Amino acid sequence: MKAINVIKKVKSHFKKQGIDIQIYPPRKGGNYKWTFQHGDNVGSFSANGHNGYGEGWEDADTTGFHVRHSTDHSDIQSDYFAGSFRKNISQVCESLLSTPPKYSTGQLVRGKQTKRAIRHGINGRVGLVIPTIGGGSNSNITVSWLNREKPSYGWLSHSALDLELAN
Repeated sequence: MKAINVIKKVKSHFKKQGIDIQIYPPRKGGNYKWTFQHGDNVGSFSANGHNGYGEGWEDADTTGFHVRHSTDHSDIQSDYFAGSFRKNISQVCESLLSTPPKYSTGQLVRGKQTKRAIRHGINGRVGLVIPTIGGGSNSNITVSWLNREKPSYGWLSHSALDLELAN
């Protein structure tokens, strides 16, 4: 993805949640990374084969998507590298600020007529969205199904694609 598109994607991810994020360009003589911070975490990326401040940086492909804590820095004299790398800018943005779930806790949902919902036996069933214990993906939602006892292993989470709001 081109550097200018990565910057737009970062700004749009945070803007959807009402946050105006600042992206700092590379400095001359610096480490050639664009950086942005949300809370205590810092995200960064580099333009492949470009220093980032000369002409043509907009069309350079990006690489080195990285997340670290703001007070954590790599140590060049030891074998310590702060943070971790991600595959793309979307993963960096999700690490810094998760997208809110499609259905909030307390909403009444119904299982859609999809192949997966039919296979899981939730098609047409109505349930209440409950908080997910221990986090989890925003695309998976835990539902307490009506007229069903809670399994001993707890309620399963289901894909938001298999659910719809019940009227």
